[in-house]
Amino acid sequence: MNKMENKNNNKGFSLVELVVIIAIMTILAGIITMTVIHYIEKARQAKDIYHASVIRNALNAYPFPSDFQGREVVYEDPETGDRESYTRGWVYVDKDEIRCSDQSCALALIMAGLVYVSPETEAKLIANEEDPNRWFPSGPDGDYIRRTAINEYVFKTDMTVQARRTWNTFQLDVYVDDGGQVLMGASASNAQRSGGHSKDEETAKLFAGKLGFNDAKITPIGEQHSQ
Repeated sequence: MNKMENKNNNKGFSLVELVVIIAIMTILAGIITMTVIHYIEKARQAKDIYHASVIRNALNAYPFPSDFQGREVVYEDPETGDRESYTRGWVYVDKDEIRCSDQSCALALIMAGLVYVSPETEAKLIANEEDPNRWFPSGPDGDYIRRTAINEYVFKTDMTVQARRTWNTFQLDVYVDDGGQVLMGASASNAQRSGGHSKDEETAKLFAGKLGFNDAKITPIGEQHSQ
């Protein structure tokens, strides 16, 4: 009789208990997964910020000529209405490539050793830096691979965007005012671009802040944030 009672008392988990255990394990697995994803994204963000800071330093150190091949842009102070004019260049980075708006921005990266072109191409870029008739390499040369429809110089490097959830593009901007003073700016977007710049102010300010551009002003081209 005692043996029969012991056998009946050793039934293991009931169905309800198994369901509860599985539910708890699923919740814990979800929490762990989200935590891991969060830290992976943080690491990817840190790598992007590092790359952006290296590009920022290269642009900041480069001696931009007063008549470089940038784009004209006017900033109007929203409070005072004062207008300021700049010549603007940029380095745009996405998941696949880096694009430089003009020869000076491209040369800034080349001189800093961030991208490579042949000595012949580098010399030609320097000679043509202030010429309004831009010169583009005829084909792939080192990290240079192509020219875009808006006359950007495109390079293939490993300094592309790593983040997946926070942003998928970022950009460093350089503004030269009429007196030759150089200002720097930064922005980013987590929206897909189609036919132009996506206006993603929240992500742009987050990225600009991480690079130290906390007192940002917004310029009319692409809603870029600059200091």
